This record gives sequence, C-alpha cells and structure tokens, in this order.
Amino acid sequence: MAAARCTPDSASPPPPPPAARRRELLLRSVALPQLLLLAEVFVGDGGTDGRTIVNSILGAYGLPQFKAKKGFRTYDELEDPFTFQYPQSWVGRRNTLRSGVYISDFNTADKLSVEVFQDPAVAAGSPPGSSTPQQLAEAAVLKLVNPAAQNAGDGKLDMPPASKIKTEEREVDGRVYTFIAFPSETITRSGYQVRRKNLAVAATRRGTAYVLGCSARSDQYDKGKEATFLAVVDSFRLLGTD
Repeated sequence: MAAARCTPDSASPPPPPPAARRRELLLRSVALPQLLLLAEVFVGDGGTDGRTIVNSILGAYGLPQFKAKKGFRTYDELEDPFTFQYPQSWVGRRNTLRSGVYISDFNTADKLSVEVFQDPAVAAGSPPGSSTPQQLAEAAVLKLVNPAAQNAGDGKLDMPPASKIKTEEREVDGRVYTFIAFPSETITRSGYQVRRKNLAVAATRRGTAYVLGCSARSDQYDKGKEATFLAVVDSFRLLGTD
C-alpha cells in the first residue's frame, strides 16, 4: 500500500518569524485614538506620514520596521517664517517650552532643530542685521548646544572654542545666510561623554535670529550623513522681508 503523500493544498503555511508576530500583536494593541494623538504632535508638510509614525512605535519596542520612505519632506507651516526640507523618515515635533522645531531619526539619534532667539546685534544695542558672521555664528552655536539654558538640562553641554567654529557667508535670494560647522560635547548626568558633529545655517529677520542645526554622533558620522545634512541646511530659507 502506497504511503499517503501531503499535497500542497493540505500543507500549512509556515508561521511568521517571532519578531514579525510581535510586531503584528503590537500594532493590533495600539488603539486608533493613540495613533491620532501621535499624529497631532508630529509636524511637517501635512504632518508626518502614517508609516513613519508606525515605524517610530516599532523602533521604540526594538521590533522590525516597515521599509522607510526615501527622499525629503518640506517643512512649511503658516505660523513660521521659515521653510526647509528634511528626510521623510524623520519624526518631528514642535518645541513646547520655546519657539522652534525639533526633528530626529528615531533609529540613530541624528537630529535637527530650529532655534529662535534675539538678533545678537539688537542685544548689543546695534541696528538689526549688523552682526558679523562670527558674532551670529557664536550666538547660534550657543543656542544649539544649550537651547534650554534657562531650564533644567539633561547634562553639561560645553561651548566649543571659537577656533573650532567654521563659518561661510552666502547670499541667497537677496538674504545673507551664515553657514556653520562645529563640534559639540555633552557630559550626561550619568557621566557619559557624547561627541557630535554639527552643520548649521543662521540668518536674521526683523530683529530675530533663526538657526537650523543638524547633528550626529561623531562615531556614526559618515559621508552619507554629511550629504544629507548639507542638503537640509542648503534648503533653509527665511520668508518675507526685513
């Protein structure tokens, strides 16, 4: 008597990998109101897309993520006098304690922020927009490395020496922008030393200064990240007239 053979119709599909099962269970457990709440705090041109939001949740649990979208998204909010482009897979939110925006890659801790502060020329009693590139750069770097100096910080942030702050001035669409490159160092409350490389761009408008800064850990910095950061800072524009 011939032995019974298992036909394709009777064969059971292989079970999904454990990580994939955990991802499916997690997504099922996240209620719709929670996702809507997350969507409200994310910012960008029309809001961060659903895939990016879901990937940020999966990343927080260390689970496999869906393939991230490539390319750039435009930040262009009506209430802000600036616009720029940033990677589509990054997640952003508005600062709650001060003016500006914070956007980051939840996988690598690469980040960018826009900080808003008084034009250093005005602070010194001079006419708006009369700061030298070095004066504007130093004020911008201070704001980037220690944006919440007036609030409780997470650690000790050291201002880099002036010799380490490199600047280049360019005129774009009739406005002067100061491009900045500098290193930064943070000593966390736990005593860990974190070094980062930074690219930034700053400009002034009507007595107010704006700086967009991108940064990544020095030990993770490479040509790919540098190209991304350069694209971001090159895209930054202040809107309106002085």
